[in-house]
Amino acid sequence: MLVQAEARRRWLWTAGAAVTAYALLTAAVEIPWGPLMARDATISAAAHRFALENPAWREAMTAVTRTGDTVVLLAALAFTLGFLLRRRLFAQLGFVCAAVAASAALRLTVHALVARPRPEDMLSVAAGWSYPSGHTSHFATAALLLLLLAWPLARARWQRAALVAVVGGWAVLVGASRVALVVHWPSDVLGGWLVALASVPLIAVSHAVWLNHSRQ
Repeated sequence: MLVQAEARRRWLWTAGAAVTAYALLTAAVEIPWGPLMARDATISAAAHRFALENPAWREAMTAVTRTGDTVVLLAALAFTLGFLLRRRLFAQLGFVCAAVAASAALRLTVHALVARPRPEDMLSVAAGWSYPSGHTSHFATAALLLLLLAWPLARARWQRAALVAVVGGWAVLVGASRVALVVHWPSDVLGGWLVALASVPLIAVSHAVWLNHSRQ
């Protein structure tokens, strides 16, 4: 089972909080809410100046953001699905597919409805609407899936701490790189993280409940 019974309530609270926060943030972007727009503009302007003044930083952020490119994540997804299929881990295979589909649907629906323009002074190539960030939501979803799949294999406390630090830290860094390169507003990145925090836990709990019922 991917999510043990004692962890389900915690995951449900996480998903509920993320859905609520995502709905409120989306409403603030859609209105648009003045204080949020002003904060986005201030942070983006500061990020733009800092990147132009520090070329090495800009190059580093460009390298980080490329790890969240669609082609990279699709390759990782294909490898993961192939591995699970070869090991006949069909329950985990179904969970991964459902979580990826739910995350994509949650992001793309709001992406099309809100249709928020990107910042004008982008420092990297990017296309499409801005909210929520696709790089951020895709990588954060992948990170959460990796944590759930690898968690049972990390027996020691230090192993689990290292797993969370590396995988979670890199997901945060990918999101931050989108702001650093001024291809997304900060609230776009926050929205991307919330997409992953809403969809993956909810699917994990739903999948665990479905497995329990199917085995009875």
